[in-house]
Amino acid sequence: MKFKLILYAVSILLAGPAGLKAQQADTLKLSLPAAEQRFLDSNFTLLASKYNIDIAKAEVITAGLYTNPELSYENILYNPENRKIYDVGYNGNNQIELSKVFRLAGKRNKSIRLAESGVKLSEYDFFDLIRTLNFELRDNFFKIYFYRHSYDLYEFQLNSLKQILGAFREQLNKGNIASKDVLRVQSLIINLSAEQTNLLNEINEATTEIKTLLRIDASTPFLPEWDHNAVRANPMGNVTYMALLDSARVNRYDLKQAKEQIQYQQLNLQLQKAMAVPDLTVAATYDKQGNFTRNYNGLLLSMPLPFFNRNQGNIKQAKSQIEQTRVLYHQTEDQLNQQVKQQYELALNTEKLYDGIDTAFDSNYNKLIGEVRSNFLRRNITILEFIESPTIKLLNEREDFFIN
Repeated sequence: MKFKLILYAVSILLAGPAGLKAQQADTLKLSLPAAEQRFLDSNFTLLASKYNIDIAKAEVITAGLYTNPELSYENILYNPENRKIYDVGYNGNNQIELSKVFRLAGKRNKSIRLAESGVKLSEYDFFDLIRTLNFELRDNFFKIYFYRHSYDLYEFQLNSLKQILGAFREQLNKGNIASKDVLRVQSLIINLSAEQTNLLNEINEATTEIKTLLRIDASTPFLPEWDHNAVRANPMGNVTYMALLDSARVNRYDLKQAKEQIQYQQLNLQLQKAMAVPDLTVAATYDKQGNFTRNYNGLLLSMPLPFFNRNQGNIKQAKSQIEQTRVLYHQTEDQLNQQVKQQYELALNTEKLYDGIDTAFDSNYNKLIGEVRSNFLRRNITILEFIESPTIKLLNEREDFFIN
């Protein structure tokens, strides 16, 4: 965020002092800390994503549950010897069985550890979403702030040029200047107006995005509040690339998530190997007279024989997923290195540009435009002196740039 702050702070040197327009009484004004707090409290995307953590925690509960015992009861429906229906008497027969499946090879504990790793993944995903959306919030916040000031600068220049255009038309009617000079000013006004309109569209787009992030009603005007004097001199200071890189490796949740994915797949492999071990079913049974002796009591032990299905496919799949997540982790790590390097160099270049700009340039330039315009309108300078003035030459060069 420090990098983006420096980048946008440069444009304050070219900003006008006034607001975009007179603010309405119901305009919502928010500082950056207030906007960030509102974002954390009310953003729909964050609120929905946070439930993924609760869902993952519920999976831990599910993984730790033991299998339920099973009770079965059987009674004779029709006794042909005494012709009784549902005979529960001495001559009837009923059977009761109580059974339970015991999961072997540590399946329960392995399932719990896998689910706990899933909770970490959900948490990392949530915090990385906060990082991404918070960057988007700050980006749009400063766009709106500085673009509004740039819009006012365009407005000042356009108002000056429109007055000059009126004076040019008078001189054209008197035959003192050529029509091409009038057309040049008109063309410059059109181009500046087009730039101003594009800038206004950028402001509207950023405002729409920030209103969505902060859940601000579409009809409510929004105005960011920020003290541009808060940008301290030489913000990069003694910050080094390696210090930033080390900090990113420790704090970036997308890298943490990529690393945890490896752990998750390793735990999944352990679980899949355990799934190859059959579970044991233990049952106690009572048979009134349907067995070789009356009132039979028996113990049942059963287990599938793993002759064919030993979960080979899922085990192989889990091994491949481990290798896949390792590749993705290295990819994420490489992307992080490149991003930090790029933003670090961008910050240094921007700081150098910022330090090289004369803070008085903006006011002096506007003052110069105003003085040239006033002197021309008061007829203190001739039309030739006006056209040849450095300020008008600068505007003409800008017009030539647009034409070319």
